[in-house]
Amino acid sequence: MIRLTLVAILLVLSPLAQAGLIFDECEKVVEIFQSQNFDANLAKAEEGDVRAQYLVGAAYLYGLEEQDVEVDHEKGLHWLKAAARQGAAEAFDELAIAYSEGLGVEKSASKYEKYLTEAGGRGMRSAKLELLDLYRDGDSELGIEPDEKKYIYWLEVTAEDGLTISMENLSVRYRQGRGVEKDLDKAFGWVMRAVELDDLSAQRMAGEYYERGMVVEQDLVKAYMLYDLAGTSGIEKRERVAKQMTDEKVEKAIAHSWQWQLEHNSYRPSSNGNRYRPDVSDLEPLSLTPESDQ
Repeated sequence: MIRLTLVAILLVLSPLAQAGLIFDECEKVVEIFQSQNFDANLAKAEEGDVRAQYLVGAAYLYGLEEQDVEVDHEKGLHWLKAAARQGAAEAFDELAIAYSEGLGVEKSASKYEKYLTEAGGRGMRSAKLELLDLYRDGDSELGIEPDEKKYIYWLEVTAEDGLTISMENLSVRYRQGRGVEKDLDKAFGWVMRAVELDDLSAQRMAGEYYERGMVVEQDLVKAYMLYDLAGTSGIEKRERVAKQMTDEKVEKAIAHSWQWQLEHNSYRPSSNGNRYRPDVSDLEPLSLTPESDQ
């Protein structure tokens, strides 16, 4: 079935157009594909309409029972390549599938990588994630080996796209100097970007920076707050930090944790107790941005 939108040095296939995505993220592409008027789209495709070329190509590649379209890989590839020549990311993605699965063509690792890289470079989120997995783990069936350099490239791309797990993995890489030059400032910066997106794992990771005074000045209130925001995974670390704090500072950290939860409309299990519901209406928020602490 058609795979949908859910970057390894970017390969540019000149003189391809730079169309990028031809469907908005809000569009339900499966429904558009299944409910299309195939004959009308075929006419539009012949006139050069890129979305129609993609839909017709996908219909031929996989078949479209609703429109009585039988599988015809040759025609499917023809129209998908036409859409790709106009720069359609989705068409590149389908071509990558064809060469990875052998749909009307011999399987080809090089063409799979090339087309998938084009799709990712033109904004296809699912292609970016697939490239991330591909270069981290490799693909034994296609004979593609893991590639550390390309993996880190796509790790950065997906982190910039807002994927918190990539931010966290990139932070770990910079902290350990694994595949990149060790840089604690960058490590802290990436984990804090995930913290601001209210990611619990990142909050647990960030707590250690404040607990140990890495990159930032040691601040046990912030460390406790972050461990508290990490939910159940931060309890042990939170209690360890609490042993070094006065009751007043613990209460302050609790108040800031509750303030964060209210502001982000995201509540942790510990907030069920009254102790975690102080009045924070006049509380000045703690700044956790790297700039303010360096």
